Amino acid sequence: MLHSRLRGRQVHGWLLAALLAALAAIACPPAFAARGDDLAAADTLARSGRHAEAAEVYESLAKRPFRAWDKRLALLAAREYQAAGRLDDAERMIGHATPVERSDDAVLLARVSAELALARGRPGAAIDALQRVPEPWPAPLAGELLALRAQAEFAAGRTLDGLRTLEARARLLSGADERRENYSRLVAALTASPAVTATVPVAATPYERAWYELGQLLVAAPQADAGAVARRAADWRARNANHPGAAFLPQSAEMERALAGSSVGAGAADVIALLLPLSGRQQAAGIAVRDGFLAAALAEPPERRPRIDVYDTAAPGAVAAYQRALASGARAVAGPLLKEDVAAVASGASVAVPTVALNALPGDAPPFLFQFALDPEQEARAAARRIAADGRTRGIALFPRNAWGERLHAAFTEEAQAAGVQLTGVQFYDAGSSDFSGPLRAALGRHGGAGERDAKGDLRPRDGAAEALAGPQFAFLAAMPQAARALRPQLRFQMAYEMPVYATSDAWDAGPRPVPDLEGLLLPEMPWILHGGDGAPALWEAMQRDWAATSRGRLRLYAFGFDAYQLLRGLDVAARGVAVDGLTGRLTVTNDGHVRRDTEWAQVQAGRLQPAGLPAPPTRAGEP
Repeated sequence: MLHSRLRGRQVHGWLLAALLAALAAIACPPAFAARGDDLAAADTLARSGRHAEAAEVYESLAKRPFRAWDKRLALLAAREYQAAGRLDDAERMIGHATPVERSDDAVLLARVSAELALARGRPGAAIDALQRVPEPWPAPLAGELLALRAQAEFAAGRTLDGLRTLEARARLLSGADERRENYSRLVAALTASPAVTATVPVAATPYERAWYELGQLLVAAPQADAGAVARRAADWRARNANHPGAAFLPQSAEMERALAGSSVGAGAADVIALLLPLSGRQQAAGIAVRDGFLAAALAEPPERRPRIDVYDTAAPGAVAAYQRALASGARAVAGPLLKEDVAAVASGASVAVPTVALNALPGDAPPFLFQFALDPEQEARAAARRIAADGRTRGIALFPRNAWGERLHAAFTEEAQAAGVQLTGVQFYDAGSSDFSGPLRAALGRHGGAGERDAKGDLRPRDGAAEALAGPQFAFLAAMPQAARALRPQLRFQMAYEMPVYATSDAWDAGPRPVPDLEGLLLPEMPWILHGGDGAPALWEAMQRDWAATSRGRLRLYAFGFDAYQLLRGLDVAARGVAVDGLTGRLTVTNDGHVRRDTEWAQVQAGRLQPAGLPAPPTRAGEP
């Protein structure tokens, strides 16, 4: 028998060969494909907002037997641990990632280190970390790095530096909405406390001095006489023509006086009128909005709580109810709720006090009428922007064949075109149907029919990988819950590969039971629902326990009513473009009086909604 010697001991040849093969496997793992799969899995977890899980996968891959840590993967683990709030683990991974070996890793290291330092309350260390990246910064990351540096500078008390950093960021932004959001950051920082702008630095230019003066004006406004504030605002505007800060001033002295009467600090003598359909066909919706509105009022201290007069719009009509409210001394109005009632008030009543209508109309509205709506068209537009941000450039869309579907079709397709997203197939379906194979096949074209069988009963062979390269990269489904629960699995049946599916929040029934049929679906959702009651936990508890029977299917309406109260009481702030963090989303009043509602993104995982996080930046070829 063949044998060899190993350290004086006899070892059979077959056993020696096995030992050598095992050692070779350790030195050169044969599971390279599995490693690539793990990297892809970690990347998918990171993109879907499951940061802690992604970090653990990256860390396991970064540990290399008998060799130093993979610095790139350790750095990615640090990034995900930081995003998950596990700061100690993030710092531990940074220890394994430094010193970095690639220039682009230096940028990521600086960003993660700065975010960690800010989370630890060390803004100076955050600034130092960012200074280690040579300028000019890479164009795709400059906006993010500048925002981070400004945050650190403001936190460190370096107000003028933070102002200049956000001005530099503004010069990189091309869209009006992006620039307004950038200046909203600046205004929020300048009004964080009176001390921020109390002293104007000698080095400030006249343009920068105007920002300081604006901050002083806005901080003093809630406690000052309305007429004095209006005169001061007019003087500021006259001295600073074409300054971007003018967007955060009241539109007029008259508007300032009216808004001052509904500010958060108003006394108990205030009277707010609430106009809702409390009888008739829309009674249930009206009652849900009413109870959410009253819950928000009860959350205020008694000494600051206004008197709330509730009017039923169903019997006398919205215009009569509105005029009766004014005659009874209402200084602000919430409602009406129905679109036709809002149109009647806008055209047939004298809108003389701040009024938050709970629906929206196209075109211009009277000066004191603000329009707040749970608008699915806003969500459809947000979905198109999210698809583009996720790097998807072509896909399909399906809409119900009704007026609601037509509205979403117009909004989604317009926004998709503006975002550079191509729709390769658009189809309408019968909302009352349960079989959607026809419109799905028509939208997918040659990429559909993967689940069909030939005459022998066998599945036709398909190359899923090749089809994924040429086929649609996403699907958008405009659907109510019942249709969505049928469309999502039928779409999966039709395809030879998986692709992301987006929808509006209408597709999700915010109930207690999991919905496995919608697995993987991406949709915008109210923070209150996504995070299980954050912002109004007492109301959430009542919905789940005491009012469970009557609130089923109406959670969003309770949150809508709650936010209507918050918005009405904070109009003096919101009208300047400063966002109100509500249960239904981040609320901003635009120049035309409409309320923009920015929600959070969610994904169905294990049949339940989970935060989906922000879109991941595009990766370069070869990066995980």
